[in-house]
Amino acid sequence: MAEEIDFNDALDSIVLSENSLCKESYDEGYKSGYEAGNPEGYHLGYHRGAELGRELGYYFGVVTNHIENKESLFISEKVLKQLEKVRDLINLFPQTNSEDHDLLNLAENIRAQYKRACALLRIPSKKFSMESSIAKVKGDLDAATTFLDQYLHLANCHMVEFFTESHWDRLVPKKLRNYLDVCELSQAIDNFWKYADGNCCDDNELNKWIKESRKYYTALNTYCISTEKLQEIIKSWGGEIKPQVQITEFMTSKKSYEVKTMSHLIASLCTVCDVTHCVEAGGGKGNLPVALSLSYHLPSLTIDCNPIAVNNGEKRVKIIQKQWHAISKKVKDGSKHLASDSIETNLHRFAAAYITTDTDFTRLVREKFPEYSGDVKLLLTGLHTCGNLGPDSLVIFTTNPSISSLFNVPCCYHLLTEDVDVELFDVFQRYGEGCGGSKGFPMSEGLKGYNLGRNARMLAAQSIHRVVYNKQIPDKGLLYRALIQIIIKQRLPDLHVSEGKLKGISSKCQNFDDYAKMADAILKIGVDQNSEIYLEVQKDIDVKWKKIVMFYLLRLCLAQVIEHVILLDRLLFLLENGFQKCFLVKLFDPVTSPRCHGLVAVR
Repeated sequence: MAEEIDFNDALDSIVLSENSLCKESYDEGYKSGYEAGNPEGYHLGYHRGAELGRELGYYFGVVTNHIENKESLFISEKVLKQLEKVRDLINLFPQTNSEDHDLLNLAENIRAQYKRACALLRIPSKKFSMESSIAKVKGDLDAATTFLDQYLHLANCHMVEFFTESHWDRLVPKKLRNYLDVCELSQAIDNFWKYADGNCCDDNELNKWIKESRKYYTALNTYCISTEKLQEIIKSWGGEIKPQVQITEFMTSKKSYEVKTMSHLIASLCTVCDVTHCVEAGGGKGNLPVALSLSYHLPSLTIDCNPIAVNNGEKRVKIIQKQWHAISKKVKDGSKHLASDSIETNLHRFAAAYITTDTDFTRLVREKFPEYSGDVKLLLTGLHTCGNLGPDSLVIFTTNPSISSLFNVPCCYHLLTEDVDVELFDVFQRYGEGCGGSKGFPMSEGLKGYNLGRNARMLAAQSIHRVVYNKQIPDKGLLYRALIQIIIKQRLPDLHVSEGKLKGISSKCQNFDDYAKMADAILKIGVDQNSEIYLEVQKDIDVKWKKIVMFYLLRLCLAQVIEHVILLDRLLFLLENGFQKCFLVKLFDPVTSPRCHGLVAVR
């Protein structure tokens, strides 16, 4: 028998139900806000504390330097007392959270006393620059992620599901979709090439989409510099700019171009940092250290996790050494001539090791160069470090004081690992493929908790510059695979087709009929080319092809936005860790080498 309820209690429950719901809603909202606000407040406090610590460290370095060199700098007793006052105030500044101190007032007092010391020394009291650098990078990163947030589902979709998940109707902005729906394919493609080149000011939705996306591409500014600007900075630090060297054999033309561009900048940077050895992370064949060791006489160690690649690399280097003077040319002021300098054949060595953030490069260098007994000072480099190897290299640089400088060019963003929001999973990831472990993104505290998604990272590895330059539209196989997915969903909805299962068959097909036969032979889905389903799939196939092509190109516009976010996250990580001398450098032509940006940092 059901429990009896008193009539008055039931009446009170009805009358007071609105109050109860309001209280429950308030409690729930308060709990959510409290839980969300705690991490947000923590991260804000972390950044402000880190920025203040770097500022005080900067002041401390200036005053300590003057105190220690008081005699050679002819510092008077009055000025010395002021310098010591600033130093003592910084030493007394609380290093942990303290409710007994007004940290902001203490910091302001230190700033004022430091400014007075600078006035007595007659040197400019430059405002600490790290804060403005972080603010600039963080501001651009926030702008890029705000734009990208609107289109993350577009970036993370899979073309296989184009029709089954209605990508065109769901993911393309309505005004843009309406504009393209009335365009002929040839007209739409021609307009895309024209607008992507920046050669037209037409006021339509397609041009607006391309222009809006381009606002968030990595461009030259205060933190992203050209190779020419990097050379100017190296010279301002007292370094010497080395001539380029071009290797004409044993490398592809693309790799030769990359090695030529990057090796002389590394060699030039080494003259600033007193580098004893260069370490190449994930070098495989060791292309970059070939130039560093033979042309610039820099002892270099290539580390790779593949023992076979290491063994083959050692043999290959010996062959290159024998033919060096015939295959290498020095490039200076636009002229080329054969390299005639003598070479040392024992400066490039290899080590087989899987690199993690715990890898001790100093120990590996000492093991591989036992004849060297002095202090080890390393430059850590990597030409197209794949996946997490790029982030791991940055972490190692920040934690190992023996590494004086970093020169890293990343690639293979799809191999990064991150805590991915399940809502961003595609048809393959929903079946458990591509879910990672340790994180390679994001690195910075400023982007902590942000997700890109695997397909977005995969998209970041594509190049709109190369596609536009070559006027390259997707292969018809993209259409065929999306069409066959309709049949799979209708006939065998629970069938899981692994990614790449039908890869390569489109090149053997003249049309969709051929593709359907070959796919059926592999998947055994029972395709009947006279069935109603099959005929419906082929209906309006030209319209479907237009949508596939334009969707592919629209989505491609987001590629460099995603890469921009990844690169700025890494730069912000370095700034957060106190490295003032760090830049993004545009190294390569993006058509020749799409992953064209590198990270340069000096301790």
